[in-house]
Amino acid sequence: MLMKLRNFATVFAAALFVVTLSTAGAAQTQKLDELLGTWDVKMEDGAREFVFEFFLKDGKLAGKYSGSSGTSEMADLTFTDNTVKFRVTVGNGMVIDYSAIVAEDKLTGTLSLEYGEAAITGQRRK
Repeated sequence: MLMKLRNFATVFAAALFVVTLSTAGAAQTQKLDELLGTWDVKMEDGAREFVFEFFLKDGKLAGKYSGSSGTSEMADLTFTDNTVKFRVTVGNGMVIDYSAIVAEDKLTGTLSLEYGEAAITGQRRK
């Protein structure tokens, strides 16, 4: 009897683990839906404008940055707790780090480079 209870407990734990994983996967996909797409972004003072494109590539989050200094693939791209972070290298090797909170088709955050930081805002294209 004790052996049957242990077997049942093992099977139950395995099933619960699978359900948890699939629920977490669905939640992650839902969260990514808040980010995926094309975003028109500008520095708060209007001095520069950018386009961020977020998409899935081979099932993983990927992105492309376009601005006056050119186009670049996003590096170190993460999206956790509605915060997107990534790094781009543009022009003659200038590195820019971006961090923004995404909510209701809008993003608000900062860009950081060797000269300092600037506020950014953006809107997802419809």
